[in-house]
Amino acid sequence: MRKSVEEIIETIKSLKGFTKEYEVADSLGVGRGALSNAKRRDSISFLDKLISFCEREELTLDFIKQEPSLSADSLRTLPVGGEIPRYGLDKYVELPVYSLTGDVPPDLSSLETVDTALISRDLFMEGYIAVRVNGDSMEKLLMDGAHILINTRMKDILSGSVYTLNIPRTGVIIRECYPEPSGLSLRPYNKNYPCSSIRWEDFDPEMVIGKVACSVVNVFR
Repeated sequence: MRKSVEEIIETIKSLKGFTKEYEVADSLGVGRGALSNAKRRDSISFLDKLISFCEREELTLDFIKQEPSLSADSLRTLPVGGEIPRYGLDKYVELPVYSLTGDVPPDLSSLETVDTALISRDLFMEGYIAVRVNGDSMEKLLMDGAHILINTRMKDILSGSVYTLNIPRTGVIIRECYPEPSGLSLRPYNKNYPCSSIRWEDFDPEMVIGKVACSVVNVFR
């Protein structure tokens, strides 16, 4: 269940040690009236500001699902070679982060490891792998350099869902997928990129690496 805007505000106050809502507004870089209106409507209209806040604080957007009592340290990226902090042994799973570039072998565990991430056990399921987003075709949904979880067991295409695919002569791409009568429509989130499609006679289910489950950590650096 998603948090209300009021609960998100309380979480930010806890993370930053704030006591007033105007401190949250100032930290996000939004007008105090805009924050009050968002709270009243229970709808965030300043996602870009929230993303920028995460960039500065080195937080995952998933912090909005955490209890306010958790500290910001529990949401930071774990560098390669780092150690799982004492609080993470029972709450987090340490996963290698792979780079899906070039030819992707059937055994994904043989891919190059580019980082290590701590994944909440609440998010992790068997068959999940963590990969780094390469490129900006899915911004601002999935930012270049972000870490995402891919469910490699979910290969059936659900209309409107985001999948990672390995397309011959194109390479690995991440797209919103829409099955249509003539083929599979592949839509980028960044409108600077064109839509494309694969005819059903050319589509191979093995092209589907898996369904993107969520973005787990943003590494804007």
